[in-house]
Amino acid sequence: MSDTPSTGNRLLTHGIALVLGAALGVGGLRTLEYLENPELMDRPEGDLSRAQLIAKLDDAQKQRADVATQLEAKSAEVVATTTKLQEAGERVTTLEGQVENKEGEIKVLELKVKKSAGKSAALAKELEERKAELETLKEQLDTALAEKAQLERDLTASRAETENAREETQEARRETADAQDDAVNAKWAAFAATAQVDICEKGSRSKLAKCKEAVATALSGDRAARFKQCVGSGQAQPRLVKVDPKAKDVELPRWGEWFDEESKFTAKKWYLVFCDPTLPESRAIGGSRSRALEDVPDLDEEL
Repeated sequence: MSDTPSTGNRLLTHGIALVLGAALGVGGLRTLEYLENPELMDRPEGDLSRAQLIAKLDDAQKQRADVATQLEAKSAEVVATTTKLQEAGERVTTLEGQVENKEGEIKVLELKVKKSAGKSAALAKELEERKAELETLKEQLDTALAEKAQLERDLTASRAETENAREETQEARRETADAQDDAVNAKWAAFAATAQVDICEKGSRSKLAKCKEAVATALSGDRAARFKQCVGSGQAQPRLVKVDPKAKDVELPRWGEWFDEESKFTAKKWYLVFCDPTLPESRAIGGSRSRALEDVPDLDEEL
């Protein structure tokens, strides 16, 4: 017997799907679509997919690490060049003093040779030796001056490169922060969309529209900021929890709060659990950037 469905069965299947679609309305179709492709519905990231967001974060982190390494190397180079320049300056000062002393010795010997009327071979020999020593010292001084001048040029270049590396590091930090903000914002969008799918499971088109509006209202205000603060600080992502219908006198966990006690769609049926808002690492996404981000949330697990 063939496994291919009969025409009658196929028509029956399509008929059931149409009836379900009419009965459930747009929200029901979204639920069916979600069940068929949860990856699409669960992560409404706009133009960027989850893989692209992860890649964006990876690239930003890598760039930040690279420029930070460059900045460290350039800073060390400036320190080393500054030390060499100081040593070169000290060597120049020492040689200048030696040249001056040697010139003084030669002047004294020249006077002695003049007084001896050239009759002292020892004085003449000593004078020639001192002049040779002076030439050697002048050559050493010229070399030291050239080295010092080159080190000054190197130091100027190193300082300019260090400043560029510092600016690139700041830019990389901003890009990393922006990439994290994009990721956290995408997580919030996914959380809000999933909340509508989970809470508004069935009903007429009008009922589903009112339910979604109620969910959107309950998620407005400071809840988005609190959600992003939890994720941005590396704490656990806030959770939406459905209450067991059989449970009585439900006691909410710490940092838990009812989703919306005024709405008939959620009253005593759903609650949210946020992170500890008192922890010092908490930060508001899109707020002050006085402190660069050190940790990036693991999108591969939760986004």
